[in-house]
Amino acid sequence: MFHKLVYFFLQAWGYFVFKRRVRIFGMFTVGNKKNIIIGDNCVINHGVFLLGRNRIEIGANVVLSARCMLLDGTFDLDHYFDESTEDYKYLNATITVEDGVWLGAGSIILPNVRIGKNSVVGAGSVVTRDVPPFSIVAGNPARLLRTITPMTIRD
Repeated sequence: MFHKLVYFFLQAWGYFVFKRRVRIFGMFTVGNKKNIIIGDNCVINHGVFLLGRNRIEIGANVVLSARCMLLDGTFDLDHYFDESTEDYKYLNATITVEDGVWLGAGSIILPNVRIGKNSVVGAGSVVTRDVPPFSIVAGNPARLLRTITPMTIRD
């Protein structure tokens, strides 16, 4: 009974945050929900962090595995060590995760990255560049391991 109550609470919380049905399987953190767009039938697992400083677009049928992070803002290294100012300058850029993507546990997606349709990001990977559709990437920084042959549906 207790597990059903927790599950119900998590689903309600996901609906409250994203204004749509999202399958939630643990506590997650959203920095700025107004800058995050999420598609239908997505899954968010425990420990996921979505910054939302600029814009994060997540397509339909996306799986965000445990402790993955989407960071759409970071410090501007060109001005970070500038001692003439006390203000930090930020680089903000959109992250786009297209339909059918699976982000492995502990993966980190950095600003200005597009992850193509039906791609897989390996666990613990750091994605610094665009990922083509139907690809498997892994590593730090993430590199292309292979492409996936799309299956055709037969009658």
